[in-house]
Amino acid sequence: MKPLFAILSTFLFCSCADMHVTKTDVAGGSTRTTTADAKDSKGVYMTTNCGVGAAEPKAIYIRPFCIDNAVFIGDQTNSDGEMPIRKALTPHEFAGDLKEQLEKIAPARILKDYETPRTGWLVEGEFVLLDGGSPAARFFFGHFGAGASHLALHVRVTDVDKGIVVYEFDMAGGSKLQGPAGTVRASGLGKARSFDLVNAAERIYLVLTPNAFRYGTRSSVALQ
Repeated sequence: MKPLFAILSTFLFCSCADMHVTKTDVAGGSTRTTTADAKDSKGVYMTTNCGVGAAEPKAIYIRPFCIDNAVFIGDQTNSDGEMPIRKALTPHEFAGDLKEQLEKIAPARILKDYETPRTGWLVEGEFVLLDGGSPAARFFFGHFGAGASHLALHVRVTDVDKGIVVYEFDMAGGSKLQGPAGTVRASGLGKARSFDLVNAAERIYLVLTPNAFRYGTRSSVALQ
């Protein structure tokens, strides 16, 4: 019984890595809705007649996120001399992660510097914070949140055909509570940045999909 309890406890503490949307602006046609976390807002304010959001784009184009003004700290590389290179390559890494997720919605492509989209959605944004945390602190006190990684970014989705920003939101998260072993979603003693980027890309896909997990879907059972 004790080994089972230990396994369940380890799973509980190690599976907390995630990304969450912290603030959103939504526009659709003549509609605009603003929401925020409870700590920042008393509710949802709608200033339109309908509020139907954009969905089902013909294609999705991804522009590597800007990282010029991002804070890039914590355990990221094997040496400080490599940090500028890793920072410069992070937008390419994230663009690849994002393409893998968003092509579940529509054909997705990463834009070159000189390319512009002609239809569908353009997904772009800026990194705000990339903190790799401390593997040593995670080893000793990771279950209490020590050494956790942090990632914060701003995402903007533009409907190219209409020429308007349909979704714009902030995201934040990281490894949170985890031990040295890590999980499929958290690095443990490894480099946390790549795990956080993949988690962020997956969250963006889930945010932009009406029902990604197909909740409520059934094949034969009907209401009586």
